[in-house]
Amino acid sequence: MIKSLKNLLKKKSDKKIDKIDIPDSKELTKETEISDNHIEDKQEVKIIEKPKISCIDIEDTDVNELKKQGFNIENGTLGTKVKVPNNKQNDYNIVLPNAFLPSNLHEFDITILDLDNDKTIDYIQKEHYKNEHTGKSSMVLHSAFPETIFNPKPLASHLLKSSLNKLGNKEHLIIIFSTENYNVEYQTLEITETENYLKDQFKYNIYSFQDYVPLNGPKNGKEVIVCDNIDINLKDFLSKYTNQMQYNQTFHTSSYNKCLPLIKNTNGDLVSIQINDDNKTYIYFPQVKEKAKFLNEFLLEIAPSLFPNLFPYATLHDWRNKKDYWLPNHEVLLQQKEDLIKEYEQKIEKKIEEINNNLKKYDFLHKILTETGDELVTSIIEFLKWLEFKNIVDMDETKTDDVILEEDIQINIENGLLIIECKGIGGTSKDSECSQISKIKHRRCKERNSFDVFALYIVNHQKHIAPLQRQNPPFTEHQINDAIHDERGLLTTWQLYNLYFDIENGVITKEEASGALLKFGLVEFKPTDLIKIATCEKLYQNGTICSININNLELKVGDKLFIEKNNKFTTVTILEIQENKKTIESISNGQIGLKLSKAIKNDSIIWKKELIK
Repeated sequence: MIKSLKNLLKKKSDKKIDKIDIPDSKELTKETEISDNHIEDKQEVKIIEKPKISCIDIEDTDVNELKKQGFNIENGTLGTKVKVPNNKQNDYNIVLPNAFLPSNLHEFDITILDLDNDKTIDYIQKEHYKNEHTGKSSMVLHSAFPETIFNPKPLASHLLKSSLNKLGNKEHLIIIFSTENYNVEYQTLEITETENYLKDQFKYNIYSFQDYVPLNGPKNGKEVIVCDNIDINLKDFLSKYTNQMQYNQTFHTSSYNKCLPLIKNTNGDLVSIQINDDNKTYIYFPQVKEKAKFLNEFLLEIAPSLFPNLFPYATLHDWRNKKDYWLPNHEVLLQQKEDLIKEYEQKIEKKIEEINNNLKKYDFLHKILTETGDELVTSIIEFLKWLEFKNIVDMDETKTDDVILEEDIQINIENGLLIIECKGIGGTSKDSECSQISKIKHRRCKERNSFDVFALYIVNHQKHIAPLQRQNPPFTEHQINDAIHDERGLLTTWQLYNLYFDIENGVITKEEASGALLKFGLVEFKPTDLIKIATCEKLYQNGTICSININNLELKVGDKLFIEKNNKFTTVTILEIQENKKTIESISNGQIGLKLSKAIKNDSIIWKKELIK
């Protein structure tokens, strides 16, 4: 709206007036908030999304009655007339339009406009000055004697036309309660740091919101007759309200656009017309006493049949859905629909049960990332059982009062004893926490009179934040070197979590993973017995085809390959091999192309499992 008004203010005038000292004030188009009188209903009204309606200068009480029917409404105004204190010669004041139109009016379906809203307010100076300015001049409106009533409505009517023009091809209905035709002339004033200049004068009409309205002279009266040759439902509806109507403006039919007479007075003058202008329909009504009742009935019972695209949720013909009026096959089809819904609901219920059982079954994988104390130990034991470790002992269950320091888990393995210390902490491990397991290891070696004890420290670090946001790995170089020197392992529960999926995806076996738990320093889970084939540098078809050179290493269709990128492994299967653009089943030497079961990235290292003879 501000941009539209600025575009009007272009030409300069040489007429100079005395400089006006302007305090900080409001924007040129002060947005007057239209407060709805919220009516407290015991029953909550469900808002119907479509049609979306803009009510401009419709009384709040009438709007609230429409809202009770669930209509989706936003208020607006063309502004209110202002009593300006221009009482004598040379008196003048700065004025700003107090209009407000929804900025997204182009998204609405219906605009309802009452042009005869004639409220007047007093002039309050601070409401007509701009608070913020850009540049070295400011543009306002100038009201001078003998004007004592500033009327912003015709100017806002012109701006409404700009908003309606933004509808494009969108269908839109504009309902207008008419008023007597009139023009208002406006004078602009440019304010600079040194002088003020009167600039352009421009004139707008209260009906400026439409390019052309076939207006005749103003007339006032109450005796009206509904025209023939219109929709029978519309005719019956209008006839019900003729005793409530008062006209103030007459119209004529026009060849400029399709114009349909609706109501005339007893002299034959048209007082209500419908204009179809491309995608927009304008309906001009006389003033109606009970507007809320009139609009409710029109929007609920008449408009949906005249403008069905604007009323997708209309219920006027709901009788067709009653059983007495069902069409052939309808009952059978409805029953089939109900059967499908019941079958679907049963399947959903079963799937929800499967999901809940799955969550319960694999809950230990989340608990190793969230818990501490006994819960963490129990969850890690469940993971170790999944890894197919046998003879696992929860040491808390065997602890006696005289024992001060003990590992959390003991596992008797084929080549000795594995002892594990588990911790869930909010940060990262201290040196003493990492090395605590060493003391227990020495004691167990002494008890067993053997050095076949393997020690492992497992930590659920920074357990209050998401694992991908944690410091991984959480061990310092010093802690890792000490672990190697002391012959003990360091491991995080986040590594265990990822290990589960690597095993399931065939990247590593449970046997390889179990063996890695006996390593010293930072434990890493990598597939063993791999032979490096090549580093991939040329990829095609989004990474599903790679070109490599092999030497004395047989590859054949169906082989599983291991792809390493950033120390992480995935597996792919060879789907096709080509040499010199010929498809072959196997090859041991040469430059070849491999079509893979899934995409890989540049600089990936390609490995193959070595066959153990």
